[in-house]
Amino acid sequence: PSSFLAKLVVPRYRHEILEIANSSVDLGDRHVIQKKNRANAGKLTKKKLSRKEIKELGLYTLPHDTITYRDGLKLHRMWLGYYDTFFPSGECPDVTEARYTTIVASLLKADYHGAKIHIVRSKQPSVVGMKGIVVLDTKGTFKMISKDNKLRTIPKNDSQFEVFLQDKVITIFGKHLNARPAERSVKKMKTFAFPDL
Repeated sequence: PSSFLAKLVVPRYRHEILEIANSSVDLGDRHVIQKKNRANAGKLTKKKLSRKEIKELGLYTLPHDTITYRDGLKLHRMWLGYYDTFFPSGECPDVTEARYTTIVASLLKADYHGAKIHIVRSKQPSVVGMKGIVVLDTKGTFKMISKDNKLRTIPKNDSQFEVFLQDKVITIFGKHLNARPAERSVKKMKTFAFPDL
């Protein structure tokens, strides 16, 4: 057989391949219409979901009973590698140094999914003293998992947080983090602003 495909098939089945190769099928007009529809489907723009639709679908909600502190620790280990990039020399610069301002600006733009935090001060006294790992960073809240495997919602505004690294503790005011992480990363930050807490 002259067909390339037929040469690859076991000799006793070659005649079936040759029969398929020699036969033709008439698809008619229906195939042409489907082909045109497929071509037009690629040109249609994809519609993004609005924030209201995302909320209604529950895409950013976390189930309270499935996340454990052990899962949060895995996220925290990954986050430590990310956060170490802000301190390349290993030590924190002094306030009088020039690179202090750039590090503060990058800390305010950072992503806090996986950070170990402690709420030092807040206008909501019930959350003061709580510790945990951030599993969801939204515009106005941190959702954190504590050692007792409870998922808690902490308001950012009017709160002061301590963020724990291996040997460092960094104090951050929630008022500076009051934006969605994606928006915060591209926003120009004022490093001299002091919150009224």
